Amino acid sequence: MTQHAFYEILTQVQIDHYLFQVTWSVASGESCILWICDETSMQGFEALGRFSHFDKRDILEFIVRYVSNPSLQEEISKRRFEHHLEHLPTTVFEEIDRMDFRQKEEAFRNLFNLDSVIDKAVDLGWKRRIMAKKFHPDSGGSHKSMTIINEGYDLLSSGKKTS
Repeated sequence: MTQHAFYEILTQVQIDHYLFQVTWSVASGESCILWICDETSMQGFEALGRFSHFDKRDILEFIVRYVSNPSLQEEISKRRFEHHLEHLPTTVFEEIDRMDFRQKEEAFRNLFNLDSVIDKAVDLGWKRRIMAKKFHPDSGGSHKSMTIINEGYDLLSSGKKTS
């Protein structure tokens, strides 16, 4: 087991292009955190889930289910994206609206929670639908927020660069 200043790596597993790590820290109490790094599309580890205690068998069974089940991968991706939206600053749409055209591409990547390189396989449509449920005027959002979401979707899905 590897010990770092803030956490301890309990185990690591690699399946195909996925690298998983299970860590424990004092801050996480009795639970442990499962991290994932998809070497084809991620630049580092991202938290995938939390287990109430370290049971290697349960964790390995979950990892195998995750790797072999595209529906589970999609469901977890949607939950992680919803979590990302919950932590957006309340002023994000006003800030993007004030940006010039060249600055907007990076802001849209952040809004849609994308890496620096857009993976052509990423379906931006489901991310736009989730944002619409949260930010549509009929759901308490505004016309401006939906305009910016749609502008970001159009720019990112077209694959055009702003520079």
